[in-house]
Amino acid sequence: NAEYMGSQSGARESVAGPETGPVKMNLDERMAFRREMLFDSVKSTMESRGILSASYRFKVVRADKRGHSFVVMVDLSTDFMDGEQGQQRPLMALGDAIRKNALTRYGIGVPAVYWRVNEEIKGFDPRRGEDSQPGSATPEAIRSSNMRRYERATAQELAAFEASWQKSSELSIGD
Repeated sequence: NAEYMGSQSGARESVAGPETGPVKMNLDERMAFRREMLFDSVKSTMESRGILSASYRFKVVRADKRGHSFVVMVDLSTDFMDGEQGQQRPLMALGDAIRKNALTRYGIGVPAVYWRVNEEIKGFDPRRGEDSQPGSATPEAIRSSNMRRYERATAQELAAFEASWQKSSELSIGD
């Protein structure tokens, strides 16, 4: 009885349980975590510049084997490109801000930010997607008809671009 009373007296015995210390992530988990941090960094940078999430989509591609460096590819809506922000200088400044923010917040390198127009993104223009009156050529309609003239790159063209990009990254200017 004394044993029974002793264990019920309120003094708790330490019980061996699972380790509560930090657990190391493997390489794949660390790369996925850095990728998520970069997503957060890009979204917060775009938000801080007043760019609505409806006017862009982006992807990140690992630029090194261990995931310390990524390339960011941003698809912009056509109505975004019609505004002041869609001009070359603001886009360059935005790319610089994305690179700086990723590096200072998370230590992730972003060697390049690429921009392109994507007609599938609705953007923030409420008239987008509505049929326009016959004979009224809006800037979007003109741009859309012009963009249809361009062809998509073939697999050989993409391979040639990638090879020349790799070759140019190996060159040192001034040698």
